[in-house]
Amino acid sequence: MKRKRKAPALLALGISAALLLASCGKDGDRQDTEPGEIQPLGKQKIICYDVTVSAPYMEDLVSVFNAQSSTTEVEMRYLEDSDYEDEIARVLESGEKPDILWLRQPSKSNRMAEAGGLYDLSDMVTRSSLDISKYGQSLDIVQLDERIYSLPFIQNIWLLFYNKDIFDELQLEYPGQMTWEEYAQLAVKINGTDPYDVRWGGYLPIWVPNLGALELGEYLYDDELPATMDFLTFMDRLYNKDHSHPNPTEMEEIYAPGYDTFLDGKIGMMINGDWTIQILQNLEASRTENCHWDAAPLPLTNGAEAGTSIGSNSYLAVYSQSRYPENAFEFLEFCCGEEGASILAARYCFPSYFTESGRENYMQNVDFAQTGFFFDAILQNEEGKHVLYQDMRDIFDREATSYLKGEKSLDQAMKDYMQTRNALQK
Repeated sequence: MKRKRKAPALLALGISAALLLASCGKDGDRQDTEPGEIQPLGKQKIICYDVTVSAPYMEDLVSVFNAQSSTTEVEMRYLEDSDYEDEIARVLESGEKPDILWLRQPSKSNRMAEAGGLYDLSDMVTRSSLDISKYGQSLDIVQLDERIYSLPFIQNIWLLFYNKDIFDELQLEYPGQMTWEEYAQLAVKINGTDPYDVRWGGYLPIWVPNLGALELGEYLYDDELPATMDFLTFMDRLYNKDHSHPNPTEMEEIYAPGYDTFLDGKIGMMINGDWTIQILQNLEASRTENCHWDAAPLPLTNGAEAGTSIGSNSYLAVYSQSRYPENAFEFLEFCCGEEGASILAARYCFPSYFTESGRENYMQNVDFAQTGFFFDAILQNEEGKHVLYQDMRDIFDREATSYLKGEKSLDQAMKDYMQTRNALQK
C-alpha cells in the first residue's frame, strides 16, 4: 500500500543514523555468534516488526509457524504504516535489538545492509530448502557483492481497475491490454458531463510519476530521462488538459487514493496496485452500495515489451544485532518460502516466492477474469538498486508535483531535480 512520504533528509538519515548509534560503543552487546553456536534451551522467543496493515496475514503466518516450530516462538510488534521508517529508527536508536525487520523497498534493504544493519543470510540460505530462482530479479536487486541480506516477501503489481457498471452503461468493451494513449482516449469517453454529478474517466495517482518510463527500464539515476519527461507530459494532459482525471489538488479533496470514490461509481478506471483488491473487498463489507469492478493489465508505453508491468517487493531481514539469527532465519525461511506463499495467496497477497500452488491458491481466492496475468507479467521493479534511490524518488516526486500543479515548467522541474540529485550523490 502506498504511504505518505517524509522529508528526504529525515527519511534518508533516520535508519542509518540509528544503526550507527545502536552499534557504536556497544561491542559488548553486539551479536557476534556464528550460526550453529549454542542457543537457549526450549523455544526461543524472537521479535518481528512490521506495519499495522500487515497484521491480518502476519498473524496467520505466525500462528501456523509457532504451532509447528519446536525451537522458535515469534512475537509480532506493529508500527503505523505512515511512520514506520521513523519509528523503527527510534526503536533501533533506543538500543532494542529486534530480530526481524520488515523493509518496504529494495533501497531500504541495500541502505541498511551497507550500513551494517542487516545480518548476512547467505550461508543460511545456501543450507536452506529455499529455491532462490523462484524470487527472480526481486532477490538480485538486494544482493550486495553477491551476498544476501534480505529475502523477498510480498510482491505488488500495478493494475488497471475498472467499474464494470459504467462500461456496461456506456456499452464499452471491458479493458484488456492497451497502450497509455488508448487509455487516455477511453478515459475521455467515460468522463461525466453533468456538472452536478462528477464522474472521472480515470484515476492516476501521483505517487509514481515516472510509471510509464519504468516500463522501458528507465530509472531516476539514469543520465538522461526522456521517457520520464514524456510520461510527466502525459500526466499533465490527463490532469490539466483532458480533465478526465482528478488533478493533484482534486485528489486531495477526494482523499487519495480514492477507494471509496471508486466504489461510489465516481471513477471509471483506476490505476493502482494489487493491494487494492483486499482494500476494496474490506471496504465493501462495511458499505451498503458498491459498484461491480474487475482488474486488467497496466497500460503499456510504446516500445515496452508486451506483458510488461511495474511492481515492487517488500522484504524480511534479520537485524545485524539479533541475538538469535538462526531462529530468526527459521521464520524467514517459512514466510518467504513455499509454506508462506500458500498462506499469503489465500489472503489476497501476491507472494514473491513463485509456486504453482501459490498461483492456484491466489486464483481461487481472487476471482477475476485476468488474474493469471499477475503471475505471467514481465515485472520491472518500481525502484532501482541504488542505495539512495528512495531519496532520489522523494526529490523527483516533489519536482513532478510542482510541474503538475502548474508551479513550474517541465524543463525547470527537471533541471531542479537533476541538480539536487547530482548534489545528493557527491
